[in-house]
Amino acid sequence: MIKTGIYCILLALCRFSLYSQEPTASDLKIQEAFTAHMTDFAQNVDTDKLKAKLKEKGPEGFCWVEFRYLNGMLTSYELTRDTKYLDLFRDSFAVFQGLMEKGPDGYLGWYGPTLPDRKPKDNPALEVDEIQTNFRAVGILARWVELAKQDEDYATENAETIKQYLTLMEEQLFPKWDAREHFREIPGKGGVYRWLDYPIQEGVSLSFEKLSIMVNGLLALYRVTENPVYMQRALQVGAWYKSNLILKDGHYEWMSWVPAGEWDIHPEKEDAWRVGWMAPDPNAAWYVSSVSIAVNLYRHGLLFDDEDLARFIKTQKEMCWNGDMENPEYRSVSGETSKWIKGRFLSPELANFDPVIHQLAFQGPHEAQQLANAASSWKGGVGAEGYIQEKYLNPDTAQPFIGFGKKYLEDEASKTFYDQINQPVEEDTVVIPRTPAVWSAQQ
Repeated sequence: MIKTGIYCILLALCRFSLYSQEPTASDLKIQEAFTAHMTDFAQNVDTDKLKAKLKEKGPEGFCWVEFRYLNGMLTSYELTRDTKYLDLFRDSFAVFQGLMEKGPDGYLGWYGPTLPDRKPKDNPALEVDEIQTNFRAVGILARWVELAKQDEDYATENAETIKQYLTLMEEQLFPKWDAREHFREIPGKGGVYRWLDYPIQEGVSLSFEKLSIMVNGLLALYRVTENPVYMQRALQVGAWYKSNLILKDGHYEWMSWVPAGEWDIHPEKEDAWRVGWMAPDPNAAWYVSSVSIAVNLYRHGLLFDDEDLARFIKTQKEMCWNGDMENPEYRSVSGETSKWIKGRFLSPELANFDPVIHQLAFQGPHEAQQLANAASSWKGGVGAEGYIQEKYLNPDTAQPFIGFGKKYLEDEASKTFYDQINQPVEEDTVVIPRTPAVWSAQQ
């Protein structure tokens, strides 16, 4: 077991050495290409074209494509500290906001078709508001507010926009999913969001990679409002993830999706879940997103501590990677590989906590590949954001938002809630509920 004090010292030394390097010519080319892609996207935002995409591909497409370009504009500001990128975001989002419509319950949202496998058989033309899209918007809007407030003059000039964004998040984007009953508490284990689409009132608990979007948005919203409701919700979702971590030989493993309630039971098959498989993330991007739940909360000094982080690092180094810097190969968190397990199981967020992972992620073949991808709007643009954020932008301190975590715990009620939900991960405590019968026996 790694002792907390020793680990903190090693972590501080590691991060000092990582951030003491001057950017190379390759670094500058990667950064310049990235900001150019974000500028190009912003300059070509068009109401008719965006509306056509929304109505053709649906709101989930916005979540995973268009909204990520908006986020890239904020990363561009952090790279350059040129407020023109905050302006580009503001002006671009005005077009996105103009596409919002009122739903049956009066809440604003981005409405469009759902994915083919989720279309209601009796109403395939139904337009839906999708939960990931909304929380992605919360994350980027709160981030814009946070960055805008760092520049006093800019914040004064854009006070009305700041107010508008906060109102949109607090009166529309966050509360409607509670009103629609998409969130459920799980006694002793936190809470989970379920169902992707509204007004479709069915579906399953969301997988951890999807829940990571909620955690990120809620933490950012707490930082710009200090409303404990948002932090409590982030902690509930984080605790659900933590309660499903499997501790093996000093590292963590987990299932991509875990059932959380009766709504996950198949309505027609006996003793079966709606999801037909339960296994570790087969997609590398899902793995990276799931890990971000822990790292994001760790950076606030909450729920995940140094020992947890060391276990995730061990998973990355010993389970997900073959140990070869020059010819890296990747596996799932259980160390498995097959035709179903695809992608680079490499978390950029963990790279800044371990020199070996840092070298793997940001030097050698992966750096060369990032440089080769620089000209691509996708691979060198939004697809490069994790690389860019973690290599160039994250501050030297391991827990940059720890002050927010401490402030949350100053409130007696919040501290009581936190102490109840903050449970350590121990070996042999997680039984994978392969069937509803197994799950029922655990309740």
